Amino acid sequence: MVRMTTPGDLDADAVLEIFGKAIPDEAPDPNESLRQRKKRRVRQQISNMATAMFLVHGFDNVTVARIAAACEVSEQTVFNYFPTKESMFFDRSESTITAVADAVRERGSASLVEAVVQSLGGETRPGQWEALDEAGQLHLFRLFCDAATGSPTLAAARFSDLPRFIDEVSIALAQRIGADPIDPEVQLATLVIAGLLRVRLQSTFHHVQQATSIDALNDVVRCDILKAAQLAEPSLTAFDNLEGAKRGAFQASSST
Repeated sequence: MVRMTTPGDLDADAVLEIFGKAIPDEAPDPNESLRQRKKRRVRQQISNMATAMFLVHGFDNVTVARIAAACEVSEQTVFNYFPTKESMFFDRSESTITAVADAVRERGSASLVEAVVQSLGGETRPGQWEALDEAGQLHLFRLFCDAATGSPTLAAARFSDLPRFIDEVSIALAQRIGADPIDPEVQLATLVIAGLLRVRLQSTFHHVQQATSIDALNDVVRCDILKAAQLAEPSLTAFDNLEGAKRGAFQASSST
């Protein structure tokens, strides 16, 4: 386990080592070709290297050419996997989008607001960093949040994944009621859920510097999500009622 004593204890190589240990060994996927596996690993290498360099040197001080050289690939190869430099930094947002969409789609009898709060109210760190002690994990997470808020370019791109979030969550909601993802009820419910996601991000960035532990940060962020959910609940409950009405109508038609 890496133990940190001062903010300067981590260099890019140390951060890379932490990221490497955060990714478990994978069993071979019989459906994945050797070419696909190689491409996935190259993409992960670029993402890890870029993020490590951003955290240590600052986002605006690291060029794509420098990232490419560190990965021993061409700049074009980097852009083949990531359309922008910003997308390398926010690459780990994919797991949050998937978690929310899955929670909405597979929530069973749970209310929509409960499912969303549960999916957003878990751990706020963007990785599993068991290679660091807790002080190190908190420091690394602060570096991540500092980079996200300290660079005007990153601050502007912080919600660049919102269109993809809306697409995936609206599809999941639409499947629940047998509707089109662009139906107004689906779109409004999706935007309410996106608002809760924004609350989570803003709360994390705001509280991370004062948090005394990862658990304390998780608790205060979850509290903010619950406060916002009280205002969101009427809209999401209305969507639940719409879903129930459609299901009841379908059952009635099936029995005749």
